[in-house]
Amino acid sequence: MAARFTVLAGVACTAIILGSSPIARGDEYGRAALLEAAIATVTPQEISGHARFLADDTLEGREAGKRGGHAAARYLETQLKNAGMQPLGDKGGYLQRFSPNYQNVLAVLPGTDPALKNEYILIGAHYDHVGYGTWRNSNGPTGYIHNGADDNASGVSALLEIVDAWHRTQWQPRRSIIVAFWDGEEINLLGSRHWVKQPTVPLESVRLAINIDMLGRMRDGRLEVGGARTAPGLRKMLSSTHLPSEMNLDFSWEYKENSDHWPLFMAGVPSLLMHTGLHDDYHTPRDDFEKLNITGIRLATAYALETVCRAADADELPSFRSASRGENPSVQKLREAPLPPVEPRLGLTWVWTKQGEGHVLRIENVVKGSAAESAGLRVGDDVVAVDGLPIANEFLLAAAVLRAEKELTLSVARGGELATDVVVALTGSPTQLGLSWREDDGEPGTVFITRVVPHSPAARAGIKLNDRIYALNGEPLTNGDALLLQVRDLLVAETPTLQFEVETLGHIRTVDVDLQLPMSPSGDATL
Repeated sequence: MAARFTVLAGVACTAIILGSSPIARGDEYGRAALLEAAIATVTPQEISGHARFLADDTLEGREAGKRGGHAAARYLETQLKNAGMQPLGDKGGYLQRFSPNYQNVLAVLPGTDPALKNEYILIGAHYDHVGYGTWRNSNGPTGYIHNGADDNASGVSALLEIVDAWHRTQWQPRRSIIVAFWDGEEINLLGSRHWVKQPTVPLESVRLAINIDMLGRMRDGRLEVGGARTAPGLRKMLSSTHLPSEMNLDFSWEYKENSDHWPLFMAGVPSLLMHTGLHDDYHTPRDDFEKLNITGIRLATAYALETVCRAADADELPSFRSASRGENPSVQKLREAPLPPVEPRLGLTWVWTKQGEGHVLRIENVVKGSAAESAGLRVGDDVVAVDGLPIANEFLLAAAVLRAEKELTLSVARGGELATDVVVALTGSPTQLGLSWREDDGEPGTVFITRVVPHSPAARAGIKLNDRIYALNGEPLTNGDALLLQVRDLLVAETPTLQFEVETLGHIRTVDVDLQLPMSPSGDATL
């Protein structure tokens, strides 16, 4: 049975089901259901069928310009014809030939919106590999067939399944969609470079290009999505409220001249690269069909299908962001550097220890020169209450320390004696939410988290470093300063709960941050 990939809420996909009337654009439920039906047509069996053929020894490693490469091109051309895709190559055909003996395979799914049909989303995958390998392109040994099952029979199979899904549901996008199977990628990206120089549609009308290359070795559910910096707001568009729990997106700033996204990127087209990473079999004869993670390919295919659908039907798409040309992982490390930890206000550590029918906080360490030491607290003391509130769970003391203005009264039992009250004068300033954030011009309407104070309301709600915040209490963000003012106003009004829309590794979720002290027993505490 095919793994299920749940569609995004509010996806705008216009299509018709064979033999029925078109679904109206206002029918959000109908469009979402149809997209889910399209995703359901993407099956492991069909992915395996395409990948097994393309990675078979009979194609001799699909070397560009050789008989195996030409056989692969004929297979792709047949698949496009069978799916009813319109040709977009030379002279009314599917092929775009270029010297000396190479050929891109190109098709288009026409858009239906009169205002948008002359704009294009391009999704491509290279179908060539390195044949028997040479010292220039193989990691050895050479002289044996390099089948390139992951590189890139996996990406080609995914794209064929996307085309098939459109055909089976008779999906009709608002913008037109170009499908490109590139030749000569392994020879300095020749196919995509040729198309950029001699495009079969006006290059300026391509609003987004998506390159899928090596989807076959997904590990730990990770799909790397490069290029989210090439247009403002792409990361949010690429994230999902219904991304499968077993899959995460890695929005890497690594973006270089290593696949067919690059010529389009250099031409000023917002572009993306989806892949699952390198491995020891890369460019060796060991990259065979049997090593493919077919389930992972299906997850990535479903995600790519949904991404193309969203982009093709979006009311607006962002323009190219030239600043992305100067960004890389080193810049990312500097920009996203976390803030240093907040200085402790109390200066002790404890263990949550069972005692009789309940628990106590037993002091394990007292920091020299701290507020705790000044108040006379000692290792082995048991804290049983904070400002008169019994210690019901291990988080109460930390939460109370963070929010107290200047001092706390702790009820402390020592050496089996009855508890006595100890007033502790705290250092530093109170923390009510426990978040710090920073803005990024590549992600307008977003802030990313640079510090989460341990035991704070934000930390207990599960917000983490580098999470993105998109909305507060249902209101989309405009900028970081506005968010700060909103939060301050809500805190002054003693609002008990703040609701954030948070993105973590591509997953968008609603997070309720409880600003009140955690009073329930430890077993019921929500982190």
